Parts: sequence; structure tokens; C-alpha cells
Amino acid sequence: MQIKFIYPRWGSSDLTWSVFLNKIKNAGYQGVEIDLPLESIKKNEICSMLKDLELDFVAQHWETKEVDFTKHQEQYKRHLYNLVETNPLFVNSHTGMDFFTRHQNSALIETAHEIELETGVIITHETHRSRFSYAAHACLPYLEEHPFLKLTSDLSHWCCVAESLLENQPKAVKKAIEHTHHIHARVGSAQSPQVIDPRDSNYKTELNLFTEWWGLMIKTALEKKRPFITITPEYGPHPYSIYKTNTKTPLGDQWDINGFIKNHLAESIKHIPSIICP
Repeated sequence: MQIKFIYPRWGSSDLTWSVFLNKIKNAGYQGVEIDLPLESIKKNEICSMLKDLELDFVAQHWETKEVDFTKHQEQYKRHLYNLVETNPLFVNSHTGMDFFTRHQNSALIETAHEIELETGVIITHETHRSRFSYAAHACLPYLEEHPFLKLTSDLSHWCCVAESLLENQPKAVKKAIEHTHHIHARVGSAQSPQVIDPRDSNYKTELNLFTEWWGLMIKTALEKKRPFITITPEYGPHPYSIYKTNTKTPLGDQWDINGFIKNHLAESIKHIPSIICP
């Protein structure tokens, strides 16, 4: 099974697309995780650059936050169709809202599944605050109700919501690992979705735990005989990254830390047979 390391557009929107994509290519990443505009000319231009550079891409949806459910569902469908028509590796979706009812969020999950079956493009759902999957205990019933549900697993959000390292919710964590299709590799804590710097020995416990979770996700994908699994190191910019007092200087460098996570993960899984890691 191949490991594909993906880099997020999040935090690099100040760079032109050409500069950004060449930077990612030269750094040894196999692809990028990006949202795409609804405007077709710009969207086609970006996709053309990706093809020229032979970069894979994960299409990301996060835009739909409409409170009215009927309008929300229509906007959600529009964004998903806009992304699947570009033929990405798959679509990673921020789905639903934490304040929608179980029935409403399930309807959105079913909508995405119908689009997946119709188009053949896989759609995953990110474990993210403010969405249906905002917490371990909240996401578990959806996983039990919808066995087809594929996750982009970022358990840092769950730790933050639960104000714990999820040691008291092993069933939900195990279930999430079984449903993981894509990994967002960011180290969180009981008090934040992102530690200041995972290289800091003060966060050794958190780094070790997240590394263990990521390894189990990779092993599960291998057991399921998937040809590859994608991993996006996703240390974020401000406000995820804290500024030094009275400055606009982040306490951690996003590019360097994401590079550390990439190399750390590659090192941690090199002993697993049948893993092809760049």
C-alpha cells in the first residue's frame, strides 16, 4: 500500500497557485488538499496546473454553513457537484452542523452518499468542530447508523471538545479508526485542537498518542487492501497557531512543523511490511 502525503492550501493562500503548487511539488509531497471556486474558468486553470505538475489533489468542501436546512442542503449539493466534476482523488467534506437534528445531518450524509454512487467519486466526512462529527460521542451513532460512512479523521477536534485525550471513549475512537479513509495529521490536546509545537517535549504524551492513532489508521487501510492512504499534515496558521504577545508572529512555523509531522510519520511506519512510503 502506498502512502500519499498531501499538503493543505490552508495557510498558503497568500501565495499564487503557481508558486504554491511548485513549492509543494519540490518539497516531495504527492498532492495538495484544496477547495475550488464555483467559477469554472479559475477552477479549470487550477486543475490544469495540477495535471501539468502531476500532483494528486483532495478536493475540500467547507463553505456550507447556512442555518436554514433546506437552503443548506441545496448549497451543499452544489458545492459537492462542483468538486466531483474535477475528478479528484476524493472529496473531503465538512458536513452538517452540530445544531442540526440527527435526521437533518443524516439526510446530508445520505445526499453525499448518493452523489458518490452517482459519480464514482468518494466523499469523506471530516471529524470537525461545529459539524455533525464534532465530538466522539456525537459521531459514534452516525457511524453505527451509516456503515458506508468514510471519515477524514482529525481526532484533535474530539480531544478539544471532550477536554481529554479520549481515554474514556475507546469505543468511539476504535470505530472512527475503522472508518478512516483520509488522515489529517495534527497533534491536539485536551485544551486545544493544536499544540503549539509537537516537537516540544512538553507535548510528548500527545505526540505519542496521535502517532499511535495514525499508525492504527494506516494498518487498518492496509488490512482492507486499499491501494493507498492519504495523509495531510495539517498544522494550521493563526488562530490555530498562537501569536507571540503583541505581535503577529506565530509561535510555531506552519511549514516547518508540517514537514516534521510528515517525516515523523514516515519514520514511525517504516517497519510495517507492504507499506510504500516516499
